Amino acid sequence: MLRTIAITLIIILNVSLQSTFVQAISIYNIVFNLFIITIVSFALLRGQKEGLIIGFALGILHDVFFGEFIGLYALLYMYIGFINGMFSKSFFKESLFFPIIAIALSDLGANLIIYITFLFRGRTQFFLYFITTILPEVSYTTLVSIGIYRFYLFINNKLEYYDRWKGSRNKL
Repeated sequence: MLRTIAITLIIILNVSLQSTFVQAISIYNIVFNLFIITIVSFALLRGQKEGLIIGFALGILHDVFFGEFIGLYALLYMYIGFINGMFSKSFFKESLFFPIIAIALSDLGANLIIYITFLFRGRTQFFLYFITTILPEVSYTTLVSIGIYRFYLFINNKLEYYDRWKGSRNKL
């Protein structure tokens, strides 16, 4: 129950911060993607199911508040959460190397898929878009994700400690 409340609060906080604070600290109109950081972090820390659920929740909220089409980001973020969740048991969670690489690749992949939707609208200048938008956003997101991943790791460790403590209390 406590985990559900914590994740719900994190999702609400993400939407609030992405639309206000993150926009305020943009560098040359490039902002980091807090949603990708959150989805990949929790998918790696908790697994496919939680990655998929958080990805869908943040994706549908992204579609409602920021997107042009309902369902595009929900589907994209859901797949990102699911795919990254497959690696949750294959790395040392306190190590930053794999999560940072996963966040960078997920952000790059998401931006490339979003670019494909631009192709349907007649925007075909890939190299310009890659250099001016995708590469700076991936770099900014990767840099910021170091601190945010550590924060999510701390929260996850506290929630797991609470779950173990609660489980041991119930055995008495």
